[in-house]
Amino acid sequence: MSADQNYPTRQLCEFLARFTLADVPTPVIERTKDLFLDWIASAIAGKDAPAVAQDPGIRRRHGPVDGDAEVFVDRRRTSPYFAALINGASSHVVEQDDVHNSSVLHPAAVVFPAVVAAAQAEGKTGADVLLASIAGYEAGIRIGEFMGRSHYRIFHTTGTVGTLAAAAAVAKLYNLDAEGINQALGSAGTQAAGLWEFLRDAADSKQLHTAKCRRWPAVRVARPRRLHRREADPRRRPGHGRRHV
Repeated sequence: MSADQNYPTRQLCEFLARFTLADVPTPVIERTKDLFLDWIASAIAGKDAPAVAQDPGIRRRHGPVDGDAEVFVDRRRTSPYFAALINGASSHVVEQDDVHNSSVLHPAAVVFPAVVAAAQAEGKTGADVLLASIAGYEAGIRIGEFMGRSHYRIFHTTGTVGTLAAAAAVAKLYNLDAEGINQALGSAGTQAAGLWEFLRDAADSKQLHTAKCRRWPAVRVARPRRLHRREADPRRRPGHGRRHV
């Protein structure tokens, strides 16, 4: 077995590519359904926040007037890109979305908007959404725990690690193999960002973090593998990743 195959990212990608819904315990599936409903309620509750209310106007000016994915804020349809953006922003306003303490991550707010937007565009089933969402939770929580509290002191983990969680989820939705998931994580990692600086003056950056986490994986990060475009490989030059910053 080569060094690449032993690398933790590779092991994670192989795990994500391999497991099926039949491998998931029934209580986990039922819990995921509850978390999904909780996320929808949180997303709708945040629809009138200033950081969210302006987003449909951005969509009308810059996005399609119709599309495959639904925006929960106003029940209109648009592209997966804009649907994931707006639904992601509204998910993280009222602070009632779920949180995983040891990873310091809000998984629902980063996973479900991207998965739902992509699933609507691709005509996926409810079972597909469940499986992809569980994959996103697994990846996000594991990566978040690895990054730890030292990362959280400076970075908004839901904005950084959340980008990877959303990418893993959508890659699973697209049924990518381990190599495809690996490349999706590489592209997501190079876009992951989110500083706590917004706390100084209560800026709207927090909603921007969750919005951008979802929009890219929904249409960009996982899809290139299906288009046979080579993406960044997080296994290469392991001393240059975010964990070494």
